[in-house]
Amino acid sequence: MSGDAKNGAVIAAESGSEAHEAAYPVAFSGIMGLFKPASGTMPARDLAVLFLAPWGIDELCTRKFFRIIAETLAEDGIASLRFDYPGTANALDAPEAVIDVASWTDAAIAGAEALRNLSGAANVVVLGFGLGAAIALRASERADLAGLALLAPVVAGRRYLRELSVWSAVVDEGVGVAPHMRDTAPGTIAGLSMPQSIVATLSTLTADAFADSRAEHVFFAARPDNTSDRQLRDRLAEGAATMRDFVFRGYDKLVSNPLGQEIPADFLDAFPDWLKSLAAYQAPIKNPPAPPSGPAVLTAGTIRETALRFGPGGRLIGTLSELATGGGDATVVLLTTGYDHQGGWARSGVDLARRLAANGITAFRFDSAGVGDSPPVPGRREEVLYDETQIDDMAAVGEFLDDNGRTGPALLFGRCSGAYVAFRAAAADARWAGCIVVNPYAFRWLKPPSAEIVNSAPRALGDYSQKALKLDTIRRLFSGDIDMRAAARNIGQRVAQRLSKRLAPLLGPLLATERLERAVHADFRALSQRAGRTCLVYSVDDPGLDNLYVHFGNAVEGLAAYPNITLHILPDTDHNVTPRVSREQLFDIVEQAATSLSRTR
Repeated sequence: MSGDAKNGAVIAAESGSEAHEAAYPVAFSGIMGLFKPASGTMPARDLAVLFLAPWGIDELCTRKFFRIIAETLAEDGIASLRFDYPGTANALDAPEAVIDVASWTDAAIAGAEALRNLSGAANVVVLGFGLGAAIALRASERADLAGLALLAPVVAGRRYLRELSVWSAVVDEGVGVAPHMRDTAPGTIAGLSMPQSIVATLSTLTADAFADSRAEHVFFAARPDNTSDRQLRDRLAEGAATMRDFVFRGYDKLVSNPLGQEIPADFLDAFPDWLKSLAAYQAPIKNPPAPPSGPAVLTAGTIRETALRFGPGGRLIGTLSELATGGGDATVVLLTTGYDHQGGWARSGVDLARRLAANGITAFRFDSAGVGDSPPVPGRREEVLYDETQIDDMAAVGEFLDDNGRTGPALLFGRCSGAYVAFRAAAADARWAGCIVVNPYAFRWLKPPSAEIVNSAPRALGDYSQKALKLDTIRRLFSGDIDMRAAARNIGQRVAQRLSKRLAPLLGPLLATERLERAVHADFRALSQRAGRTCLVYSVDDPGLDNLYVHFGNAVEGLAAYPNITLHILPDTDHNVTPRVSREQLFDIVEQAATSLSRTR
């Protein structure tokens, strides 16, 4: 996709003059979903779209994509519903639940019926992406659908599992998971493990399995030069009344990395155009139902979860996790990064929230503006990593907690850019009793960071010196795989930090770095006086440690001045804290801090 196309369609959709409302949380058949009603100047049409997500890291990458499509369709009078399958993302699963292809297909069929009731539209089109396209085809064998939209469908199961295994190794290498800490079980990627019953089904899946699909109208988004896509497309064309072909050229840039991904703008034109060509679109709904009112509530086992909209204009999406019988007065607020939705990397946000809730500590997780299911705020930059304006969302969180009786002490928790927002918000507002910050690259910035900087945070100087002598590094240097400009900039930044530290006694606040240093220590002073702990948690070789050493010394001796601040170093893990054993260590730290806060009351 060209830069012009992206800047034209996608940024216009994301950064219009008016903020979008978030979708409405709903509950159906024991499943949480997000319903987006028709909201344009055009009357609601007798056509609605059900979204079926892909699996694993593809789900993380397409969360924002699905939200943007839903908002685009709403402007054309088309309602939609999106949800998470049992066992994935934000789904609340009963302890005894069986999670397999049949349960996911049942969820899709229940979703289609719920969408009809919510929208008033009799005609439902199912959009499935990746593995979601296979579920859409299964559902079409049992449900009466107006059409199917299949995006990069998974139909060659063995090939998909092989590709997933290769891609898993690439992701682990990319995020820095040590080889001996990697999970190589079939169907595992980025700390997520596919249910084994689904792995077993995929191992026998072929295009022949979809011979009974009854879809008459098909929108087929095929990846360029993909044989499996072409074979399925040709098979479906034999029985379909109409087939709309779309070349999914933006597929790789959409799903290869949630950080800095590109949304395929041409799809945002082609898919709505196809929907408008269907006969069902021509009929408006005379009396569409009113949008749902209030939050959506589900209980499974001992846990109750409430999904809701909050903030100005209902623009933010969040989930409250608590004991069904009621918990204590302490709350832990879980922040997203600039690209992980509230489910969290490796589903860590969900797992942590429910672990806390099971121990009587209420947890609230949410998508900040422009992340996951929360629409962006006009005027803010598109790249929200380490964006100061994200701190504004914390005022809305505090107001929501207060309005709902959660007036007790609260800790903020965040990783990476979420850690930065958690630290800055907690230091600035005494409403927050403390914070747990995981691998923050910085505590403050001299000036707002560029997208280039936040996408390529400088490594520690020691890391550069060690790598410089390795033969593999030399080979990559001559092959052009290493960005020398970025490396030189990063090394220069590290050297400048250390030089400024030495000059500070002579020049004092004349140095911008010294003014920054004093502001950081003022933040730590404020946090050290709060009722709750502030925990700094770092992976053992995280780049953010170098900034910590700049502020507090190579032995971190300067932290001794702040008795309520604790430092934890997680061994054998990466920046994202991907390995399960490392996540459990992190959860222990959070639970201890939250339990300690509860005892101070």
